[in-house]
Amino acid sequence: MEAEHYFTNLALAALVDGVLDDNERLLLERHAENLRLTSEQAQSVLNRVASGELKSFYKPSSKEAREKAFHAVVRILRADKKLTGKEQRMIVALGHHMEIPDAMIDEALKPKKGG
Repeated sequence: MEAEHYFTNLALAALVDGVLDDNERLLLERHAENLRLTSEQAQSVLNRVASGELKSFYKPSSKEAREKAFHAVVRILRADKKLTGKEQRMIVALGHHMEIPDAMIDEALKPKKGG
């Protein structure tokens, strides 16, 4: 999966509630660095997601890559320590889109201890 596609998935998740809080922004910045995206590339993706130009999740071909991408999106959604209804629906929809087992989706929706 291309770095920009992976980052697009994360940006779509971070912006699902229309707000990019500090924790989400920090996580996105770290992912952009790890993916070796320039700040301009990362900002371009964020702008295109915010404008509605990019609105579809990229689906990796391998099961392992899909699960890794799914977990990364869940981490972004949980960065602010709460899951809104919209974020919960995104986890379910993305899980089905990425062919993630139901048990893994259910685990992603469970309240986390200490937050």
